[in-house]
Amino acid sequence: MNTTCICVLNYNNGAKTISCLRSILSQSVDNLRIVIIDNHSTDDSLKLIQTFLENEHQAPCYINNINDAGEVFKTPGQVVIIPSDVNGGYGSGNNMGIRLAKSSTIFTHVLIINNDILLEKDFLEQMQKRYETLQQSYKSKHIALGATELGHDGAIHHHGFHYIHLLTGITFFKPYWPSFKYIVGSCMFTDIGAPLMDESFFLYFDDTQYSKILLRNNYILDSSPDSYYVHEVGGTPKHNIQLQIFKSLLHFYRLNYFWLLPVVFPVRLMLLGYLWLKPDSKR
Repeated sequence: MNTTCICVLNYNNGAKTISCLRSILSQSVDNLRIVIIDNHSTDDSLKLIQTFLENEHQAPCYINNINDAGEVFKTPGQVVIIPSDVNGGYGSGNNMGIRLAKSSTIFTHVLIINNDILLEKDFLEQMQKRYETLQQSYKSKHIALGATELGHDGAIHHHGFHYIHLLTGITFFKPYWPSFKYIVGSCMFTDIGAPLMDESFFLYFDDTQYSKILLRNNYILDSSPDSYYVHEVGGTPKHNIQLQIFKSLLHFYRLNYFWLLPVVFPVRLMLLGYLWLKPDSKR
């Protein structure tokens, strides 16, 4: 039987994580377990999350040493919390969840989701069906899937992929040649044998790099268009976030497209300057 480990990364946002957990606990299938990785929150996130889970009769199990975790996933819907003593970023945090899933013998798949998304009730059911169908179609053991992101108005934002335009480093929902197609990091589903993420990315372009890693490990990138989720993202990025985006982009190009840096660097530098002068602008 297929069993999925759902990894949710939290940092100083217990309320959003709780909303995400509600959507997970209401899934139409119960062949799942939940891992919450707390990236060294400085607020009362863990207390809020624990109280919520206890009220839902899902008292969490805390794991401090992943290597000594053993078989902690005993019942359907079991929730495990990993309280990290450092905030290592997106890749580092999710790798803790992936490593824990790999240390167990019950999991066949891993679902990595942001804590600010809400899954439709049949999300995982549709995802598992899609994976099995594609596995037979591709005759491949290694597949990674994105999913369909909805806005609050029900409009489709994308079907699991973004595209980075290689000459400018700007990301789009549609391909503009030349571009690289990657699974959006807010929601990624793959098998338990998947490689770890690149922890040198703290935030942004970590999903782009992970898609590169998956491809290098002979994974097929596809999507589950009937798996829907709402991404509660919004607002205007602050200046320090724009600087982090810029740094992560350059790091991605140094690793994969270093010969394009003389083209991309001035373009993105000008865009960064524009956004710095126009704080109400969006990326």
